[in-house]
Amino acid sequence: MDRKALAQLTHKASNFLTLDNNIYKQWVFRYTFLELEKDLGANGDITTNSIFEDPRVVTAKIFARESGVLAGMDEVKYFLVDANENFRPRVNGKFSIDFKKRDGELINKGDVLMEISAELHDLLAVERVVLNLLMRMSGVASKTQRIVHKVAEYRSLIVSTRKTLWGLLDKKAVFVGGGGTHRLNLSDAVLIKDTHLDLMGRDFYKVLKTLCESKPYCRFIEVETEGLDEAMDAAKFLSTNLSAYNINTMGVIMFDNIEPDKIKEALDGLKKENLYENLLFEASGGVNEANVLEYAKTGVDIISMGELTNGVKSLDMSMKIAFS
Repeated sequence: MDRKALAQLTHKASNFLTLDNNIYKQWVFRYTFLELEKDLGANGDITTNSIFEDPRVVTAKIFARESGVLAGMDEVKYFLVDANENFRPRVNGKFSIDFKKRDGELINKGDVLMEISAELHDLLAVERVVLNLLMRMSGVASKTQRIVHKVAEYRSLIVSTRKTLWGLLDKKAVFVGGGGTHRLNLSDAVLIKDTHLDLMGRDFYKVLKTLCESKPYCRFIEVETEGLDEAMDAAKFLSTNLSAYNINTMGVIMFDNIEPDKIKEALDGLKKENLYENLLFEASGGVNEANVLEYAKTGVDIISMGELTNGVKSLDMSMKIAFS
């Protein structure tokens, strides 16, 4: 298996981010249904309830107001159609959705993304939750695709971090945009960070030996390093001892907050010591859309970017309602 395929295997856990997976479904529930309850507050939508007394069925169209990559359609379908209706006791009717576009599609300003038919009070109750979800996830997917295309001639996999309040929904949006997932949660993979190392005197051999003796079951074992010497120490252990401890997983070295020229120098040194071929290498910290190409040119297999999900601009959308 080539290096690009290995990085996809370890750092792109797309099969986890579906509604068939109960953990991911809980994240979708956490956003949609709990956000709905918060939005309705103690007294519900007092504006709509005061103006429209009688129930009536209406149809709404959701439009794109700018171009980008669409994400969040599966999650909207779960929220409005597939989930147990008991989760939304204050939304009493049923929703019918006609999807005009699919996740991952490029959309243009003015495109109709879906049509939703429902009782007016119900539709206006869920409007903001639906739009916030679609706009946020599409914004993340759009930014991710733009960066993925920027480094397309290199093999680096662009991945998100866990620096987000949207958790797995952001991870899913990054995947829809063509990126990877990295760690999904603390139980998904091993990532030895500076906090772990500092507590053990930055003794890489001691930390890694202790870890391997516990025989963790995980997708990969990654170590955060701050320079060539630390990368050498970690690489020497991982390249020889994972198999010795019968740990069937991939070892990964992270270059944390290191400039591209220093990463290139470190990779050249690791190659000379025959410590390159059996490991994967990641650049992280300080990477942004303006400098990501320089990091990709170093030859790292993975580039993690908090910018994919931190402060990203939502893709603008709107909903218009007509009486049926």
